[in-house]
Amino acid sequence: MPNELKLIPSYWASVSGGKDSLFMLNMLLNNPERYPLDGVVHFELEIDYPFIKNVVDFMAVKCAERGVKFVRIKPRKTWEELYNRYGFPTRRARWCNSKYKLDAAAQHEAYMKSIGYEVHSYIGFCADELNRIDRRKSDKEHYPLYDFGILEGDILKWARNVPEFNNFYKSHSRCGCMYCPMLSMMDAAYLYKYYPDNFNYMLSKMRQTEIVREMELGRPFSCYSSNPKYNANYLEHIVKTKWIYKLNAIEEMEV
Repeated sequence: MPNELKLIPSYWASVSGGKDSLFMLNMLLNNPERYPLDGVVHFELEIDYPFIKNVVDFMAVKCAERGVKFVRIKPRKTWEELYNRYGFPTRRARWCNSKYKLDAAAQHEAYMKSIGYEVHSYIGFCADELNRIDRRKSDKEHYPLYDFGILEGDILKWARNVPEFNNFYKSHSRCGCMYCPMLSMMDAAYLYKYYPDNFNYMLSKMRQTEIVREMELGRPFSCYSSNPKYNANYLEHIVKTKWIYKLNAIEEMEV
């Protein structure tokens, strides 16, 4: 449209609270001449690990010291509300991303557009994650870690000694959400060891959905796997009898 106003670019760091986003934020704050920064945004999810909340608080303090705006945005519907409608997310039906996490991003973009700005995001993809960058192909996204040739393995070594991460990166290379349907056995073991109340809550929600789906389908069902054998009961058993010991062994080696 000829009379349509052109939106002004506004540069924001999108931070999850994981290792790559914290490393990237430090880089941005230390290179203001190269990377203009109008603000930092965190999409605040109830299903973030508790240690992530501490990391995000730490980020907010660092931004305040530099006079950089720090914004937290929650999805308009809670995880529990969406669970009550859709059941526990599965690998095939990941509403936890499309209807939950991405809603926070949509709110931020819509608000900025309403006041005349177009969001340009700094994303924490590393130099060896070119395939992830290529899949997105957006001129509104920028990758400082890639620009500086920072490898994910380099950040991982650094993160293992950052106390705010609560030992997570001694046994993991990436951090998702607590109740992710893509969680690994090691994820579940970490949750069981450090946040047992959250582990039990996750299992209870899985079981409720499995019971409902089994009644609907007339056959066994698993939230965690396409094989119904690997349901919540199996997950709890294998974590408590095998994977918790693997986690402990890895952490002891890292000391």
